[in-house]
Amino acid sequence: MRRVMIVDDEALVRIGLQSIIDWESRGYRITGVFKNGEEAIAAAGRDTFDIVLTDIRMPGMDGFELIRNLKQLDNGLKFIILSSYSDFEYTRQAIQAGVTDYISKYEMEPVELLRVLDSLSYEERNSVSKPDAGAQYRPHDRSNVRAEEKTSMLQRTAEGNEIRLEEDYPDLYERLEAEGRTLRWICLRPVPRESGYSATEKKAMSLQAEEIFSRMKRLEYIGEDSGLLHGLCMLGEDETEADGLVHLHQKAEELKAAWAKNLNIGLIAGISSNTALERIGESRKEAQQAIQLYFYEGAGIYFKEQSVLSLISEQEWLEGYKQARIEIQYLHFKKVGEEIDSRLNDSRRRLYPSEWQRFGEMIATHLMDLLIERYDLDMEGIRKRFGALWPLNEALKKVTNRMEYSAILKTMLSRTEEVIASMQPSRGWVLRVKEYVESRYSHSIRLEEAAEMVNFSPNHFSQRFRQETGEAFSDYVTRIRIREAIRLYKETNYSTEEIASRVGYLNSNYFIKVFKKTTGLTVKQFKQQG
Repeated sequence: MRRVMIVDDEALVRIGLQSIIDWESRGYRITGVFKNGEEAIAAAGRDTFDIVLTDIRMPGMDGFELIRNLKQLDNGLKFIILSSYSDFEYTRQAIQAGVTDYISKYEMEPVELLRVLDSLSYEERNSVSKPDAGAQYRPHDRSNVRAEEKTSMLQRTAEGNEIRLEEDYPDLYERLEAEGRTLRWICLRPVPRESGYSATEKKAMSLQAEEIFSRMKRLEYIGEDSGLLHGLCMLGEDETEADGLVHLHQKAEELKAAWAKNLNIGLIAGISSNTALERIGESRKEAQQAIQLYFYEGAGIYFKEQSVLSLISEQEWLEGYKQARIEIQYLHFKKVGEEIDSRLNDSRRRLYPSEWQRFGEMIATHLMDLLIERYDLDMEGIRKRFGALWPLNEALKKVTNRMEYSAILKTMLSRTEEVIASMQPSRGWVLRVKEYVESRYSHSIRLEEAAEMVNFSPNHFSQRFRQETGEAFSDYVTRIRIREAIRLYKETNYSTEEIASRVGYLNSNYFIKVFKKTTGLTVKQFKQQG
């Protein structure tokens, strides 16, 4: 594996060179990335490199001086200049310095750079041996140890394991403890987009975050895990909590602006509350909870103090399951959509996005059961009718915010309604029966009369009506009558006897029993509730 050094004072160039090529799959490893010649020479004094990719114009030491100094340390190094300058004088100096190739970094293609690298001859390297530090702990070694500790800590915090930072990760602990004993965990993610992000873009995001964290005071980049970028902000002993919040928000805004400017990607950040160094694992959970506010509010910077998300209790889930099933069986698709919107927009109680996912999958299951059991559709028939929405559960998994969630569930509901309508060209008889009930609910209504009106036998009518509507004819009549009774209670001062008569019940005591059975409330309780 050939070891590559990158030297350039422009952060975007350093990030771009690292991310545009899958280096290790081509036999190369980026082992040093530096923003000036001084850093590069210090690294070359500790480690061995095979190739140097360097700019010409940099603050302090320029590229040509860097090449001369590096050659004194290791005369087997290969140099490739990546520069925006292409006049003859630079080309002449590059030739004199023994540069292998000279490429315009703004016109460079990964294929061309790899072609140049692969054409180099690496035999008979005569590297100057590096001084042996013996027992001394070198900065390069510490960097490797710290990187390994960060990787391990990310894995263990993701699994929910207890972290004893001082014992398990002493090098990282020493680094953090020097800045303070209180921290906030930071989670970063890009604003989701339909096409997703390429591996190159993800790598560029990670490198951009690492770059910014490295030059900000009291920030430590940890790494990528579970689709999120992770970092820490240490709070100084001299900082009040209010000052710390202000400074951290400013840092987060700088990160957000850098992603927007350099990568054209929106940033979402979730930040934990102040946490003692010893409780670092808890801070990650809090940050990951805070970042989920994106589902409701869109792109932004969210602190744990703003995040109050809840789970659905088993009792709530059971009640919601039953209610949704009833509404769908009665083909009340519009009502289901309105209830979903009402809950989504209720800022007094916000559910975790995973709970909405679970709820959406339950709605999708009810819709499938309806089409399969009542309308005899097979899975292939459903797939054809739902098109790009199929499979429904997979479509729901792509949802990233409440607006998309509401839209996709309403589309599922309306598509189901369209499928049912398309399968029932002769369904006009159901509408005729419903119109008949709506116009005559204050009178006696007999199943035999309704069946005769649409030329069905009573038995056939009873079976077909239940199949088409999900409820028995008598239950439908009762529901319409009680619906009208509720309206009259709310809009008039009629007595119970008068209301019973107006909705088709000659016996007010029987009406009272039916009202309680249908609504779950006595008439008296209903009036008090209203």
